[in-house]
Amino acid sequence: TGTGGPLAIAVTMLGDTGDCPPILRSGAQVGDAILVTGALGGSALGHHMCFWPRQAEAVTLNSRYRPHAMIDVSDGLAIDLHHILEESAVGALVWAKRVPVAEAAVRAAAGSGHAPLEHALGDGEDYELLFTADAATAERLLADQPFGVPVSRIGEIVPSGATLVMPDGAQRRLEAAGWEHFR
Repeated sequence: TGTGGPLAIAVTMLGDTGDCPPILRSGAQVGDAILVTGALGGSALGHHMCFWPRQAEAVTLNSRYRPHAMIDVSDGLAIDLHHILEESAVGALVWAKRVPVAEAAVRAAAGSGHAPLEHALGDGEDYELLFTADAATAERLLADQPFGVPVSRIGEIVPSGATLVMPDGAQRRLEAAGWEHFR
C-alpha cells in the first residue's frame, strides 16, 4: 500500500488451514484447467461495495478438490491470472467465449466504449476465485457444481505465453490488464 498522506493503517490476519495445506499461486501445472467461480466485470457499478467473499467455497475447494493454484480475483481476471502464471512459471490459453461476463459488465460497456469482455478481464474487485486443477478434477468439479454460483472452465495451462482465443478463433496476447498497485 502506498499513500501520500500522514496516516497509513495496515491490518494483518493469520489463519490455520487445518489438515489441508494452503493452495498457493505457484502450483499451476501444464495441462491444468483454468476455472473461475461466478461472473466477472462491471464492479464499479456497485458489486465492489456489496459482495460476499468466497471463503466457504475456497475451503470446499481445498478440502474436496485440491486445486493446484488459486487466487481471488481482486485486481482483475487477466492480471490475477498473470500472478499465477508468473509464480508457477507457466503460460495460459484463455477462451474468450467461456469467460463468464457479469450483467454489470454489459451495462458498464454501454457507457465506457469497451467491450463487456474487456470489463470482465480487467475491472477487478470481483472477489471470485480463479484456480487451476488437473483435467479429471476439473471435470468432477464442473459436474458437481457444489456452490451457489457457477464454476466455469475458461482455459488451460500451457508451457508459456498468455493467449486469449477470441470466439472467431483469432488469438491475441492476454495483457495483464487490471489494477496495478504503486503505478
